[in-house]
Amino acid sequence: MPTDTHVRHAVVMGAGMAGLAAARVLADSFEAVTVIERDTLPSASAPRAGVPQGHHVHGLLALGAEVFEGYFPGLRAELEQAGAPVWDWGEGLCAVLPNGIPPSTPMGMPIQTFSRPLLEHVLRQRVTALGPVTLRDGLTVIGLRTAAPGKITGVRVRDGGGEDEIAADLVVDASGRSSHLPQWLAALGLPHPRTTTVDAQVGYASRTYSYPEGQAPPSWMGVLHPLRAPDFHKGCYAIQIENNALHVTLHGANGTQLPHNDDDFLSFAKSLRGPVADTIASLTPTSAVRRYARTVNRRIAYHRLARWPEGLIALGDSVCTFNPAYGQGMTVAALEARLLEQMLGNRRAGTPLDGQAFQKRLARVTASSWLMATTPDRAWEQSRLSWHVKAGNWFMNRLIDTVPHDPQLYTAFSGLFHMTAGPLTLADPRLLSRVLIGPRPVGRPRTTTA
Repeated sequence: MPTDTHVRHAVVMGAGMAGLAAARVLADSFEAVTVIERDTLPSASAPRAGVPQGHHVHGLLALGAEVFEGYFPGLRAELEQAGAPVWDWGEGLCAVLPNGIPPSTPMGMPIQTFSRPLLEHVLRQRVTALGPVTLRDGLTVIGLRTAAPGKITGVRVRDGGGEDEIAADLVVDASGRSSHLPQWLAALGLPHPRTTTVDAQVGYASRTYSYPEGQAPPSWMGVLHPLRAPDFHKGCYAIQIENNALHVTLHGANGTQLPHNDDDFLSFAKSLRGPVADTIASLTPTSAVRRYARTVNRRIAYHRLARWPEGLIALGDSVCTFNPAYGQGMTVAALEARLLEQMLGNRRAGTPLDGQAFQKRLARVTASSWLMATTPDRAWEQSRLSWHVKAGNWFMNRLIDTVPHDPQLYTAFSGLFHMTAGPLTLADPRLLSRVLIGPRPVGRPRTTTA
């Protein structure tokens, strides 16, 4: 039970990854935490209407897995018991890059692959088992409760029985891309925050497969076939997940036509390099083809507002969303929860969380991931590119073209991709010189079959 009697109740809007991570942290500091979710949540691992991207391949980067394991000890083992495989990134990944496929390179970087619904289900069970936490689903937040323009005191909600109010000392907006916070702040007299978007017009088409009885799964655990402007406008992700299933997401940029049915899906896969088409040709589909196109990068500059109400913070996709192709969303949500934990722990006793300071620090947490996602995505835009975007893309393309022939550089790049190492890793003169010199093939790049 917390000793700070001035902190009693927190409300979290949204029971997605960011909301669940925030609730886990808040449970250590608040007497009561209420998580409000608009969807009626399934009792088992299953997709839900409020997370349409849940039908598509999700990846939890190595850093994100480490942070979640710290908040939920034994999480990896629990997911593994549910069938989610664990494998080494360098050994199990078939990375189909423009200049070749890197050879198998043990990295000691354990990765676990699963469906988004499984991870959310396990985290939801863990969070709701915490004493202070109550989850209320089928409930829609329709506005903020205020005592004065500068102080938030809870939320207004609506369900089938009518409208009500829930009092809170802290309100956390983790409601995702559909957040209404800008409009609610405007109603309080705050200016509309600047919103920046970068749209590569990426779309997804996904489905899952099962292996026929007696057929062994492929030698690889995952396939990564990235997009790259302007020439590589088709790609895919495929991962082995729980229930001995293969989850495949095909994606296309810049308005590429995506498949609608079985034949289109296989034809699209056959247009790609790599082993995915040969693999799925003999497998049994276990889902319909699901499409998704809300992949725009969007950043709302709450950190630049001169005034911010007391008793309110925003995090997750409510503030900064990334093109899911880069797999950063869940990991960034974990890092934002860690920031919340740090700021709650650093408060002086009896003082509320400084929401304005939180938003400023959150902007720094998301800055590098925003740059990693938007720099390559800007290359798809028709407008004239700035010199720093051109330079960033030139360097990143040079790096990616070199890694198939340089195991040490491949390992360094993988650390950068999984956020276990920072960009300064590549400032090492020995690595930087290899990127600047460019690829020098040694032998033939690896080829991988089903």
